[in-house]
Amino acid sequence: MTKSKRFEPIQEIAANSADQLSHAMAEAGLKVTELERQLEQLQSYRDEYLRNSAPAAAATDAVKLQNYSTFMDRLGEALRQHLKNLDNARAEYEKRRALWSEKRVEAESLSRVVDRFRKEEQHAADRREQREGDDAALRVSMATRGESGSY
Repeated sequence: MTKSKRFEPIQEIAANSADQLSHAMAEAGLKVTELERQLEQLQSYRDEYLRNSAPAAAATDAVKLQNYSTFMDRLGEALRQHLKNLDNARAEYEKRRALWSEKRVEAESLSRVVDRFRKEEQHAADRREQREGDDAALRVSMATRGESGSY
């Protein structure tokens, strides 16, 4: 079995692994995008609520003011938790991107090695074929000389 044939399965496994990691990285990227969109919506909701409720809250009784304050605290906590989730998702994306990048480089390197082996094997086969052709021509030449020498 040639070197290129021995390395092809290894190169194929690395390429498939790189593809799988690429898909995992894409999924992580989509999750980051979705969490960023949700964060923007949450912030927009908070900002709109503040604009619409702040003047009314100033003119209300203590119970309404307490409810308003409790709601704003919960909304702030929801934002903090969402930011934490977003930071975790970004870290996961970066981890997957790094793994994919590493595996992609490995797969490309193995592909170059297999290509180099194939070229070397083809070059050796070409040399062998040339040598066989030269040997055949030499035999024909010698046979022709042998025939002409017998006259």
